[in-house]
Amino acid sequence: MRKKIHVLDVMPIIIMLGLFVFFAIGSHGNTITLFNIKNIVIQTVPVALGALGVIFVVSIGSTDISVGANAALSATIAALISQSTSEFLMIPLTLVISTLIGAFLGWIITKFKTDSFMTTLASLIGLRGLMNFILSLKTVTAPRYLLTISSFKVSLIILVIFVVIVFFVFEKTKFGYYCKSMGENERTVKAIGINTNKIRFICFCISGFMAGVFGFILLGKVSGASSTLCNMMEMKIQMAIFLGGILVTGGFSSKLFKAIIGSFTIVIIENGLVSCGVATSPSEIIEGILLIVILCVTIYSNKMALKKSDMELLLAKDAKDA
Repeated sequence: MRKKIHVLDVMPIIIMLGLFVFFAIGSHGNTITLFNIKNIVIQTVPVALGALGVIFVVSIGSTDISVGANAALSATIAALISQSTSEFLMIPLTLVISTLIGAFLGWIITKFKTDSFMTTLASLIGLRGLMNFILSLKTVTAPRYLLTISSFKVSLIILVIFVVIVFFVFEKTKFGYYCKSMGENERTVKAIGINTNKIRFICFCISGFMAGVFGFILLGKVSGASSTLCNMMEMKIQMAIFLGGILVTGGFSSKLFKAIIGSFTIVIIENGLVSCGVATSPSEIIEGILLIVILCVTIYSNKMALKKSDMELLLAKDAKDA
């Protein structure tokens, strides 16, 4: 039986391709040069890596806007420790610290039933403040080998590896199914005996772990820590997920390919405006307007597709009763 193609799945791809063509025309072909396409991919890698972790949190109907600060602080502390020990400890330390931060947030949210947005917003401010305090005391540089790991080829390979792993976990296992089911109706998932608190806790651990992955990559790109490291990454990742057509409420609208498409979309918008020679201030205004328009189109498409789906189910039920 042929699988039905839904508008919800196709719309993000159409939007991404439409924007790419639009900016290609507007920049007189500057965006479709080999150099620029490579640049788009380079900029997309950290956003996509972050989205691979945050999608678990979003799928259960929660949010994590602390990943950028988590990534920056984890990589900074790990680099600082490795300076006085062994530089090869930097990457594993980054992943351990970022995962522990994610676990701490997951514990607070599950234990005290706090709102995930407010909790991660507070942690974003606190983590940034702690990082700035550390940088005021000492200069933090990246290990030399990190320059190779953060290169185009190696970082792309890292992305591909994690896409395969996350695809299997999120799309092919019971854990991924339970995550999306919680986004649809958490009470029902609880009613069948699933420990939703445990799932939520693990989701935040995964989000924290992936923050560490793009954290050490971005640290390697700039060769050291600064107050602007991973700045606004959490917003880019959130926008990438929603531009991909994943609903704020999560559920079964959460699909991995949408997060990847959304990551490319947000980067194409930023890159396209620069390629078209738009100044910084007007660029931010245009980017904001474009994002709002795209989100409105995505939400409208979602509503229309859901209405159509409900109508088809109603007609099928009437036909069965008849």
